[in-house]
Amino acid sequence: MFNYSFQFDLETKLRLFANQGFRFLHWCDDWNNGVLYSKEDFKRFSQLIESHGLKCQDVHGSDAPGIKIGSQDEGAFEKYVQLLRNRIEFCSAIGGDAVVVHPPKEASDYARSCKAIENVRTLCEDLGIALAAENCFPADDKVLAQYFEKFAPEFVGYCFDSGHANLYNNIDDLMKFSNRLKVLHLHDNRGKEDNHQPPFYGSVDWQRVMHWIEQSGYSKPLNFEITHRPRYFEGAPEEYLDHAARSILKALSAGT
Repeated sequence: MFNYSFQFDLETKLRLFANQGFRFLHWCDDWNNGVLYSKEDFKRFSQLIESHGLKCQDVHGSDAPGIKIGSQDEGAFEKYVQLLRNRIEFCSAIGGDAVVVHPPKEASDYARSCKAIENVRTLCEDLGIALAAENCFPADDKVLAQYFEKFAPEFVGYCFDSGHANLYNNIDDLMKFSNRLKVLHLHDNRGKEDNHQPPFYGSVDWQRVMHWIEQSGYSKPLNFEITHRPRYFEGAPEEYLDHAARSILKALSAGT
């Protein structure tokens, strides 16, 4: 139930998560660069995850600088599609069921984003992997609504990001997509910066969020996309993980 949080090697991070009692993870490494994983990487990462008693449930697709889902430059667009296909194949290889994608920030890039999505439809169907469009910007509810009207729920679902919803104060508009919920990015902030901190750091209404998730029918383990930063927490990694785990348990109880 935990996203990567420390600038350690993969094995160290997995060991820390497992020792803290987490059993599921959302693969978020390399989400903001153009790294392509090889088949050898697929095998190595899968073995490392399994060796620590963990299971990967979904993967964050790439959103590298200049290589976006709605890129108008043909070279950048082709690179994005290549990266997306790579992550879909990787997700299947490590046992996940969904790959997160960021919608375009500009409405003018919507058509290109649909072209990218169409490009991987057959691959997703063949591997049993869905895409999960994440709320990232103030008006994303409109883009998400267009996606969900255009694409079947088995193919394109929703990644709910509680921090982004709190930042842009549009949670009411986003909660209408509960029937498409496939991935969670749960974290907290104070409405000013995208802090990615544990529950009760900021102003997210955790009782409301947890109740909504419970009512949605979402059945996977919860994922908290939280990040250790010394400006928010000065303790050691183990201390931060302990703090995060206690905050998560408090949030879970808030929704009951």
